[in-house]
Amino acid sequence: MPPKLTKTIIGAIIAVALAAAVSYGVISQQTADQIQTKANQSLQTDQTAPAPAPQQTQPLPQDPAPQAPGEPKPVPQAPASRP
Repeated sequence: MPPKLTKTIIGAIIAVALAAAVSYGVISQQTADQIQTKANQSLQTDQTAPAPAPQQTQPLPQDPAPQAPGEPKPVPQAPASRP
């Protein structure tokens, strides 16, 4: 397989994996962008040594729906009683 095609396929696989990780909340979009940039640079400069595994820079979100800072969290309310 030509080297250019191999690099293109590897780049596409990385992009899909990062998109899935962001979609499932494993990593943030900013972290994915940083990893994608480093991967693109590595593929362009023909580095033959494998890149070290990226370090996780942020803790995993514990909230299934993270909210912006300062935004109040919704308080569950009991259903209204019927007369």
